[in-house]
Amino acid sequence: MDPDKHDSRSDKKKVFPENWNIDFTPFQEFVDRMDNLFSRSFKSFQGQILNDFPAEIIEEKNHVYVKAEVPGYRRQDIQIEIIGNQIKIILNKDESLSVQTEKENVNKKSTERKERIITLPFNIPKKSITATLENGILIIKIPNQSISPHIIDIED
Repeated sequence: MDPDKHDSRSDKKKVFPENWNIDFTPFQEFVDRMDNLFSRSFKSFQGQILNDFPAEIIEEKNHVYVKAEVPGYRRQDIQIEIIGNQIKIILNKDESLSVQTEKENVNKKSTERKERIITLPFNIPKKSITATLENGILIIKIPNQSISPHIIDIED
């Protein structure tokens, strides 16, 4: 072998003792492929996870407020669900674009969906909740439920 030429396989062999004559190139290629697969999968997963919107919980004496930033969404684009002690806010935006030229008509439609679940330390009463949307800020007003501890005696 010419000393001026560089063989990447020989670099990988140098990690092991000289009497080991093992070529780990196929294994390294497999590891590289798996790394690439997981990297691409994580980016896709991260995009789904991070597809939410800012929200905060504000506690006052008689009410708890959930304040969510939803700029560009209209009332009909927002759905609020109550599930036990959780509020699920779903944003759906459908947009369509039509362009007419001399040669063709182009119609494009897109759908964007965002979702956020906010958990409170008490079951949410379904009848007493109100929600308002103003200037891209959604405010959900929930009556505060006092949580009193219940002590259970242990029997002998």
